[in-house]
Amino acid sequence: MSGISQVLETARRALLAQQYGLSVTGHNIANVSTPGYSRQRAEFVTTSPSQTAAGLLGTGVMVESVSRLRNRFIDQQIRSSNDSLSLASAEYQILSQIEATFNEPSDSGMSGVLNSFFQSWHDLSTNPEDPVSRNDLMLKGKQVTDTFHRLNAEMSSLRNSLRDEITTKLDRINTLTTEISKLNVDITAATVGGLNPSDMQDLRDAKLEELSTLANIQVHEDSRGSVMVVLGGAVIADNGASLPLRLEPAPPATVSGSSFDQLRIVSGLGNEVKLTGGEAGGLLKSYNTTIPDALGRLDRLAEGIVAEVNRYHATGYGLQNPPATGINFFMGNSAATIGLDLTDTSGGAAAGSAPSIDNIAASASATAPGNNEIALLIAEALNRKPVTDGGGATLLDGLSLLQYYNQSVTRIGSAVNSADTMIQSQELVLDQLTTQRESVSGVSLDEEMTDMIKFQRAFDAAARMVNTADEMFQTLLNMV
Repeated sequence: MSGISQVLETARRALLAQQYGLSVTGHNIANVSTPGYSRQRAEFVTTSPSQTAAGLLGTGVMVESVSRLRNRFIDQQIRSSNDSLSLASAEYQILSQIEATFNEPSDSGMSGVLNSFFQSWHDLSTNPEDPVSRNDLMLKGKQVTDTFHRLNAEMSSLRNSLRDEITTKLDRINTLTTEISKLNVDITAATVGGLNPSDMQDLRDAKLEELSTLANIQVHEDSRGSVMVVLGGAVIADNGASLPLRLEPAPPATVSGSSFDQLRIVSGLGNEVKLTGGEAGGLLKSYNTTIPDALGRLDRLAEGIVAEVNRYHATGYGLQNPPATGINFFMGNSAATIGLDLTDTSGGAAAGSAPSIDNIAASASATAPGNNEIALLIAEALNRKPVTDGGGATLLDGLSLLQYYNQSVTRIGSAVNSADTMIQSQELVLDQLTTQRESVSGVSLDEEMTDMIKFQRAFDAAARMVNTADEMFQTLLNMV
């Protein structure tokens, strides 16, 4: 009788095991379109054999666990690619806006405005006393200063807008780390309790993947299934604990010759966190370095133009009666402060308070208003090098005004192309990694249908074993 009972027990275990396997298969099929879902697999093991007179006899099957099919190494690579791709994308977006602001090549761009301004000096040199040419030159000079002001204002506005964007990204990072730390607690409790936390792990991995698009994180998992998230050497999420991040001012820094305020990321403990990747890292880099570099070079160009034009203009004479010298054409020393001067300050007037076309110094002689030597010298200043300040120090790295500006625009264009190349490269890598992950974790309906048929047939066979054992019982009972 005990032998038939053992057959029934073996069949019962088979029925339960195949039913469990079918349930796991059904769960996979139901989540075939669920983003971030990892395929699960029932792990079957044989049960402990029983001792008989003929030796050990197998007692059937059981489901030991449900495996979550996931490749940690691929996940790590995907997070790294997300970091690089998001960083490049953020930089590309900002650099493209800077490039659009300069609007080169075009007549309204700085190169067109400068060419038009210095061409006006050429035109004036043909008739230095012509009021029409003088008025046109003053208007072109005003266009130069207005273009500097526009470029400075638009890039400064773009830079200021990044503060709110960085803060928004940090808020999302803090939300994700809080949620990850809570999921760590639930996953650890389920693991210790012998439960299956696969769906919670999928949810946590989805949040880790989103977090990797925002910052340069590193993820470490322990034996209990809890993960530790590290950012710039600081642990920002652990088992039940998270470290909030915030934005605060940093000491000013000199970039391309100009001083700019800086921002930094600090933890709730007040320690600086090195955020160098992801969208937030790209925005922070753009605020602290990329845009200040463009603004600083624009300041140096304005400084160079003011120095080079005034260097000759202040030695010339205008059409005043009596002729006056020592008058500057421009004032200021940066893109924000450059302006038209053309004011005789010898009587106490403020610089730039009374610009006049008569104060345009085209002549090198006080007694020859038709002389054009100064006009010709300034007309050639766009391509003359080196540019020097009032003390004779070399400006613009020894380049001419036009060379320095073209170099500045080229640097931006090259940075845009570099970011675009990085985006294309990382998108290709990410596509390949995603395909590899899908081959491991993705649900294949063909495979699941095969498993479903396999479990069904095994279940049917186990049921027939129950019928057979029942018939054997009936035979024995009828013998009594």
